Amino acid sequence: MPRAQAERIAELLVHRGPDDAGIWQSPTCTLIHRRLSIQDLSPAGHQPMQSPCGRYRLVFNGEIYNYKTLRAQLEAEGETFVSTGDTEVLLRLLIREGASALPRLRGMFAFCLFDQERQSALLGRDPFGIKPLYLYRSSDQRLLFSSEVRALLRSGSIPRELNGEALQHYLMFGCVPQLGTLVEGFNALPPGHLARWANGALTIERFWQPRFGEEKGDSYGALVERTRTAVKESVEAHMVSDVPVGLFLSGGLDSSAILAASDQRLTTLSIGFEEEAFDESVLAEQVAQRFGSDHRRLLLRRDKAWSRLPAFFDDLDQPSTDGFNTYCVSAEAADAGLKVVMSGLGGDELFGGYPLFQTVPKLLALRQRLGPAAWAASQLIRPIKRAKLQRFSDYLASPPGVPAAHRCMRTIFSAREASRLIKLWDLPAPSTPPLHEGLESAALADQIAWLETSSYMGAMLLRDSDALSMASSLELRVPLVDVALFEALAPIAASERLAQGKQLLRDAFPEVTAVLQDAPKRGFVIPFDQWLRSPSASSGLPQLDLKAASRRVDLRPWARQWGLLVLADWLERNMGIALQPG
Repeated sequence: MPRAQAERIAELLVHRGPDDAGIWQSPTCTLIHRRLSIQDLSPAGHQPMQSPCGRYRLVFNGEIYNYKTLRAQLEAEGETFVSTGDTEVLLRLLIREGASALPRLRGMFAFCLFDQERQSALLGRDPFGIKPLYLYRSSDQRLLFSSEVRALLRSGSIPRELNGEALQHYLMFGCVPQLGTLVEGFNALPPGHLARWANGALTIERFWQPRFGEEKGDSYGALVERTRTAVKESVEAHMVSDVPVGLFLSGGLDSSAILAASDQRLTTLSIGFEEEAFDESVLAEQVAQRFGSDHRRLLLRRDKAWSRLPAFFDDLDQPSTDGFNTYCVSAEAADAGLKVVMSGLGGDELFGGYPLFQTVPKLLALRQRLGPAAWAASQLIRPIKRAKLQRFSDYLASPPGVPAAHRCMRTIFSAREASRLIKLWDLPAPSTPPLHEGLESAALADQIAWLETSSYMGAMLLRDSDALSMASSLELRVPLVDVALFEALAPIAASERLAQGKQLLRDAFPEVTAVLQDAPKRGFVIPFDQWLRSPSASSGLPQLDLKAASRRVDLRPWARQWGLLVLADWLERNMGIALQPG
């Protein structure tokens, strides 16, 4: 890669690491790194990091939370270190153990280790895909990889060819597939997988996979204590940092439990709205007062949020209907001087917090009652131009099973409606994306939990959290999305771990339950519906004529309008594709 092109990529990634930059090149390899200094703030943490023998180079994004334990083990085996952070520990461990070291890592990570002697590379991504790692094989058999899509796009390193299947997925779900992008041939390394590159060949293999159980024997009290201990240990691990760590405090159970589990005084941040129905900041303040955090309430008015729209659209790595909230709260945290913030993301997936844990079984029961009549029912509903009925018609016409019922609950447009829009705008017309892979051997609730984890959380929440917090040079940590925590709790029977209302987590932290009492679950939701109805709220939005689209599909739900606006802006800004009215 020409040096000028490498410098251009480094410039495009400056938000991911404004503290330091490094480019290393050989005749066959270019490694580019931007550093956000969290551990070992000295120059000893510079990347790409070279091994003492000069044979290996490492670029690494993320945090290894158990690096001190791993370091002590390596020192006992004769290793000596010149830095105090986790990067050198990862480098030495990979050199010693190769891919077999990956199951030992507790953290969020994406890395590439280049071996100059063998002219090969080892790449890896954490079990839940908290940190992104995108791969592209060029026509001249080069391997390009990156933490972001738009850096390679905007640098001219990869062609702007639209991926039709990913486009259909975006229209249906409001996000691109977990393993794909809107750029043809540019795909993510699957979570819990590693890749080997040698002699122009790429091989991918799994190093971690989820396992659920139906553990019997322990009393409920023992399960409650196990849950409390595992959450506290995860929070303690995620506090590893040489800079202060904050917490997004929503006023909900998950982030409140993280605050209660911490034995350090944290800076907590909550977002408030003038629209009372969306405002949880008063409850968050009560939680903060109870647990003694240094709390800041940040009022997000419509005009202030809207003023962030131009930068938000420019910072979107992949289009998403759910990212603006993360973007706003991350910008506020960075303005408050923080570099690391924890979030309660993942609690709903781990402890069964979403309503669809109840609705998916109802859909399955209805489908079973209908039997062969399901397809005929779908055809009766099909002509009715109503968003929910279109999605329900899709479900009745799909192969029966948990993935189809789950898709019915998570889609924004039905497959048929998405195809109509693609045809309207004369874009690549793909087949309907396949159903997400399920875990048929697990209990029904665990199947739903893993579909939520691998599709909704993996494709949208984690991707948004990384890209849109890093846009403000903020590292977002998720203690409830942790491999050690998962492995401690996944063996618990689904009937206990995923009991309605996240009862297990509530019982594990009764001091939190006492403050929250029976407050309804709302999450961090921006009042888009109200804002989009206001005439003055349109000034910062992309311009897209939706008249022709509204004749083909039901555009009354605000999420549908917003999703199309986000898509139109991203395509024009990054792919040079303008959506015409039709």
